[in-house]
Amino acid sequence: MNQRLRPAVTDPVILMFSRQQVEAGDIDDPRELFEVPQVRAYISRLDQAWPYWFLFLSQADESIKLLESCLCETIEVVPGVTSIDLGQLGISLARHFAAMHRLRRELDLPEEICEEVAEGIIGMFRNAAVERVEGDEHR
Repeated sequence: MNQRLRPAVTDPVILMFSRQQVEAGDIDDPRELFEVPQVRAYISRLDQAWPYWFLFLSQADESIKLLESCLCETIEVVPGVTSIDLGQLGISLARHFAAMHRLRRELDLPEEICEEVAEGIIGMFRNAAVERVEGDEHR
């Protein structure tokens, strides 16, 4: 993959925890974020109000995959391996690419920016794809 599309992994990672979580030592929820209904609902509402993620999320981490797994039907196939419904993913990606292009036009940014971002995101999902399992409608 073109390195200029994937910032260095040394870029900062920001984690946020509530005071209540820290004081309670609450770290034992084994679910993935896409498995938490409240997270999915929040991300969905946020996405409806602001769909411009692709120009702002890093391609060097899992943030775009996490976003899409929260917005689409997603299952954990085996621990650490997820499968996102491809039909829903296609619709979501198309919506986010359209929003990215709208914002590019509004800000009068060079079209090449969207082309580079789209190339990186499509490549990221292609690289994450695994062979389809017979009868698994999520792949």
